[in-house]
Amino acid sequence: MFLWEKLDNSWYGIHGDHVLKFSTSTANDDNTNNDIIEFFSFPELEKWEQRVFRFDDDIQQILSGFSNDILMFEAIKRYPGLRLMRQEPQQCMLSFVCSSNTNIPMIRRMLKNLSRKFGSKMTVDGKEFFTFPTADRLNKASINELFSCGVGYRAKSIKAVAESIALGNIDVNNLIRASYNDAKEELLKIYGIGNKIADCILLFSLEKLEAFPIDVWIAKALSLHYGWLLSENKQEDKKWNKIGEKIDSNQYRILSQTLRSYFGKYSGYAQQYLFYFMRQGAARKW
Repeated sequence: MFLWEKLDNSWYGIHGDHVLKFSTSTANDDNTNNDIIEFFSFPELEKWEQRVFRFDDDIQQILSGFSNDILMFEAIKRYPGLRLMRQEPQQCMLSFVCSSNTNIPMIRRMLKNLSRKFGSKMTVDGKEFFTFPTADRLNKASINELFSCGVGYRAKSIKAVAESIALGNIDVNNLIRASYNDAKEELLKIYGIGNKIADCILLFSLEKLEAFPIDVWIAKALSLHYGWLLSENKQEDKKWNKIGEKIDSNQYRILSQTLRSYFGKYSGYAQQYLFYFMRQGAARKW
């Protein structure tokens, strides 16, 4: 989720047309220090934390399904509390279209520019925020207006996604009800959405917890740690050992099927632990 930031002792996040906030403090009860987390939203979005932080997931049951995998066992032990978050679907679609071939700081910059230009200004706790622009507003924007937000060639993709949503060609509720394969097929029809971006959208906003996005970090993890899962002979070993370099569409399809079969219906959680494990190991900044 790209539009969260820590200001003072609180975290603030943009969730569609809402600003979300949570703060931590310590209460001293009977000489025992207890952390207290308070949740706020502007305008009010009742019990948003239950939905956004996926408190409805049985996290212990989910993670127990990976306990026989040595690397996953180590990652879960090393990063307790890591979990998926449930994003606002339209914001998620447009955010990940902006994520192609770039890094997290650049994605954040592009999304902030789009919000500032096409979103609505809100003042919370004396701080200025901009809500995420609606698909209808982005659809009405010209390509040049989108270019002015520093999105580069992604302007055409943003326009295509916004148009599909605004015209009703993409219906979020239908995608949530659909199977993983059917929902992905619909997303792939939209210009600018490929395999990885579609899987990110499915996992983070459309309730497809089996989705397993494969980016450069996951490709490296597979090449380093899961070659045995992908290969049956030495010739295959040579091919899959190079997956960290580039993945074509057919390779992505094979990898996706293999990993979803191996990790099961909660493969998306396994993906998050592998992703975080690889980035932290490389000491990359968020």
